[in-house]
Amino acid sequence: MIGTAMRLFRREGYTATSWRRLVDEAGTPWGSAYHHFPGGKEELGVAAVEFGTEYVLTTLHRAFERHESVAEAVAWWYHKAGQSLAADGYRDGCPIATLTLETANASPRLTAACAKAFQRWHTEVTEQLRQRGYAAGDAEDLSLAIMNNLQGALLLSRIRRDTAPLSAAARHVAILLAAAPTGLPPRAV
Repeated sequence: MIGTAMRLFRREGYTATSWRRLVDEAGTPWGSAYHHFPGGKEELGVAAVEFGTEYVLTTLHRAFERHESVAEAVAWWYHKAGQSLAADGYRDGCPIATLTLETANASPRLTAACAKAFQRWHTEVTEQLRQRGYAAGDAEDLSLAIMNNLQGALLLSRIRRDTAPLSAAARHVAILLAAAPTGLPPRAV
């Protein structure tokens, strides 16, 4: 049911997705839905945000495990986001962005869950940058730039039905990363 909620909130939004539709599409008996989520749709929304958070963190971990270079890891992450977006007909973007935008002023509980999600992603990227030699302040700023570029590129890719904005964002993040000192000796070519 949580995966169904993430998919529907991601694609259609929190407000447009009724509790009835969530229960029906998940194939969950009504009694079970209320048993596991006595707080109803809002409680399920928080669980969906947490599920989406872990989904993105798993992808981030893969990116940085597979690539020593931050620029290559970010390019891979953006590429995977583009593949996922194209595969579903440009209907889904970030697992929590639509819900975040829609509920930011309406539900303190959902707002807190979304803020925590973005902070966890930011912290993970910042830590990866620090492990690769970027100074703490630069790592914080670059992490924000990486996150901001991804969110903007996902939005533009959905609108244009084209992954070119993600590719462009990855190229320009690489330029930002190359311009920031790492404190590490240059790699041999």
